[in-house]
Amino acid sequence: MDLYTVRKQLNMGMSLTSIKLRVTDYARVSTDHLEQKKSLQNQVEHFEQYIKENPNWIYIKGYVDDGITGTSDIKRNNFMKMIEDARSGKFDLIVTKEISRFSRNTLDSIKYTRELLSYGVAVLFVNDNINTALPDSELRLTIMASMAQDEIRRLSERVKFGMNRAIERGEILGNDLLYGYKKNKDTGALILIENEAKVVRNIYELYAIEELSLSKIAKILNANQNKKWCVSTISRMIENPKYKGYYCARKSEVVDYMTKRIKYFEKDDWVIYEDKEKIPPIIDEALWERANNRLTSRKKQFKIREKNKSIYKNRYLYSAKIYCQQHSVVFHRRKFRKKNKDITWVCSEYLKNGKTTCDSPNIRESELNIIFKDLISKLQINSKDIINILMNYYKHLEINNGINEEISFREKEINNLYIKKDKILELNIQSNLSNEEFYKKNSQFNNKINNLTKELNKLKIAKDKLMTTNKTKELENILKLKVNSKSTITKIISSLLDHIVVSKINNDKYNMELNIFLSYKDNKNNIQQPILKSSYVFKRGYDTKRTKRYKVYYQVNCYFCL
Repeated sequence: MDLYTVRKQLNMGMSLTSIKLRVTDYARVSTDHLEQKKSLQNQVEHFEQYIKENPNWIYIKGYVDDGITGTSDIKRNNFMKMIEDARSGKFDLIVTKEISRFSRNTLDSIKYTRELLSYGVAVLFVNDNINTALPDSELRLTIMASMAQDEIRRLSERVKFGMNRAIERGEILGNDLLYGYKKNKDTGALILIENEAKVVRNIYELYAIEELSLSKIAKILNANQNKKWCVSTISRMIENPKYKGYYCARKSEVVDYMTKRIKYFEKDDWVIYEDKEKIPPIIDEALWERANNRLTSRKKQFKIREKNKSIYKNRYLYSAKIYCQQHSVVFHRRKFRKKNKDITWVCSEYLKNGKTTCDSPNIRESELNIIFKDLISKLQINSKDIINILMNYYKHLEINNGINEEISFREKEINNLYIKKDKILELNIQSNLSNEEFYKKNSQFNNKINNLTKELNKLKIAKDKLMTTNKTKELENILKLKVNSKSTITKIISSLLDHIVVSKINNDKYNMELNIFLSYKDNKNNIQQPILKSSYVFKRGYDTKRTKRYKVYYQVNCYFCL
């Protein structure tokens, strides 16, 4: 977009819809609830239709972020992709519902609209009636964005105030559908659901009396019930004092409404007391205590293992670095086949609940390694430069048969002999050593110094020759092998890779997109917005006659967090 021309046309009375523009849209909802999913779909359909109905506008496929908060922009992958595409000149105008959908942080709103204008891209906030192509838009945008940001703060304060008052009144907080109970809407007390209460009792008995593991209990429950059970759910149930008829609140608090950082309080700081009138117990206190004593003991053992958590996270090259876009959970490492050494990375949601909940594509580690070798080449990480640096470095180190140690040893010996010469001279002056004895010892020291000096000079000449003979070529060949070795490539990937986001293209598990984010920190250790550095296609199995499942298409997008 030629911003000067567009502003001139707008000032002459032309409407934005009468100017020929390439237009895209941006939509976002902050949760993954069903109602929000419908809202997102409505946003997308509405703006696509809105753009296509205008004969002067050319529709460019929009960008959508699903279930991600607006208070943090760096996590919104499609938002950041939109910024990068704007830099590349793919469109002239972005249409979005309102400022709160774009960003609820005033500074970010101004930063990104300014950045987009520098690329010749304006933003139209439909509900707020703000067009950033107009000169007065920034003032209005600042006011509206500040209001949106402050509304979140006031909402957060109101919620916090309301919860504290409810705790003081002894009102039962939390989910109205706590398993085993339902809430009486009139009194606020909990009412037992007997068929669910039986399951709760069974969980406590299996854990406290039969001493089964949480994962084993989850398997038993999943085999017998339609509800999906996981270890964390069962653990929280065992810890919940409500099941023994106790009121419990203020276990945590949101510290910052912008970062959503939560402070979890110690048990001594909880508001907890017996209230069997409002909360009829499902478990007797003795069984509850027995189950929690075992759980606490096992957690202590786990904390010992937690000391090695960083080792676990770095156990494999891609550990805790591959994420499923659909569920925002990590991929776990699995063997591809029992007889095959190849490794595959699988979404943890799929491993827990099967393909009915997640059908994200599995990623072969061998293919990731190939992709990264390609990326290293495309990002121009020059091995020749590395070898030249190492060659200059090794000139100053021991490189063959301990030659530097030999030189150092002779230099020390010569220095010690000079010290001894000084001592015998001092003894002679003090008349503690005769002239005859002095001349004899001094001559011996001089002979040793001369011999050592000759040896030292020979060693220095040999060292200089070492770097100018075939040894230099030999060392260079060794370094080439080392720099291009698997271990070195692995170290480069480990140091550069921040995370990978995996998703399907057009809902086809054989066509997948890998958004690879490489981290780079400036002198202040601040990671800024990702910039697309490379985009290409990697195909598996298209040159073979094997079955379709061996034919996979990767769209690889590599971003640098500069």
